Amino acid sequence: MRLALVVAVTACVPSQSELRSPVDAELSRRLGAPIELAPADPHALDALLAKPLDADAAVRIALLHSPRLRAALDELGIAGSELATALAPGPMHVDVMFRHGGGATEEEVEAIQPILQFLVGGRARAAARADLSAARAKAAATAIALAARVEIAFHDLAAAEQEVELRRTAFDAADTAATIRERMRASGATTELAQARDRDAREQTRIDLARAEADVEARREALNALLGLSGDQTKWTATAALPELPAAAPALDDLEPAAVGASFELAAGRDRVTAAESHVGDEQLRSFLPDLGVGLSLIDRDHELEYGPAVRVGLPLLDWRSGPRARAHAELARADHELEAVAVELRASARAARIAALEAYQEARRLHDVVLPLRQQIVDETVLHYNAMDADPFQLIVARRELADAGHLYLDALRRYANAMAEVSALRRGARPEVNP
Repeated sequence: MRLALVVAVTACVPSQSELRSPVDAELSRRLGAPIELAPADPHALDALLAKPLDADAAVRIALLHSPRLRAALDELGIAGSELATALAPGPMHVDVMFRHGGGATEEEVEAIQPILQFLVGGRARAAARADLSAARAKAAATAIALAARVEIAFHDLAAAEQEVELRRTAFDAADTAATIRERMRASGATTELAQARDRDAREQTRIDLARAEADVEARREALNALLGLSGDQTKWTATAALPELPAAAPALDDLEPAAVGASFELAAGRDRVTAAESHVGDEQLRSFLPDLGVGLSLIDRDHELEYGPAVRVGLPLLDWRSGPRARAHAELARADHELEAVAVELRASARAARIAALEAYQEARRLHDVVLPLRQQIVDETVLHYNAMDADPFQLIVARRELADAGHLYLDALRRYANAMAEVSALRRGARPEVNP
């Protein structure tokens, strides 16, 4: 009776809170803030959308609302049910037979409880626990990768909005130049070729501005997809701005070992290898002993009761489980190879992220400290020459256009640096944001 009670308790499916609480705790530790993937307040999303969004608010919305993350968390329920299945001994088999003939009756009842799970089920239970651990690691990795992808998408939106301002400035300059040239052409002071060139430059900047405005909308929709928003929920506003460039380049020499040590992907891969090894051992045992059960047999012959123990043993005479054993070995080989691939790809991702971050930082720093001040100096000097009637308005327009071009380059470098650092942060927290779940 006590054994039956223990089995009944241990075979229960874990609750959602039991399955998710370790994930919440680990995410809170790695993200540095309390995280609840199943919030108690149903109006939390509405409260966040009611205010202008910054990157942190966008990440919180994604963790609350993303259907991709919900799908990853649902796998915890699947893994939890598999664990409960592995812990359960299986149903009791009851056979009832009734015979009548020659004026006599016979009734037989045989109850057999499978016990093979108690004897050799340790490996199945170990495999189920490893699968649950892998599912938790995958859910945590999905959450961290999602947070990084949202941060990157927010940076892209901020850069796109700033790009619109730069393109509008460039269009205004080109429009001014074309208008002046048209007036000069009307008075016969310039050539038709010069007028055509300035008109062409104006139309090109008009196209660039329209493209930049469309890019803002596309970036918003990319962010909506990550946040899981649709309908009226997409009418949010944002305080989008790229982070300032730090005074010194980031220290990233330890990124590769840090990413390897923190990786949820590697942890999940090791768990899958453990589960696959347990499946191999389980199938090897079951190939020799596919079934084993004990119970009680009762026979009533003309109201005379006979009883005694019953034993059921499966004999692998025609089925040595060669198919399941081959599958288990193949799954183990696949788990080993996938773990090896993840390790190689993770190290390469860490090195690539380091290179991208440092290169973008150096480019942005050079543009900020050298190129932009030089372009501004050229504009200022050209203004002085223009005021002294030593330069025509077209030279001033060209100088301002070149300053705007340098602004484009700086904005792009700053965006790439911010995105690379978001990837660096995700790698240190245990996930690769470029891996799309």
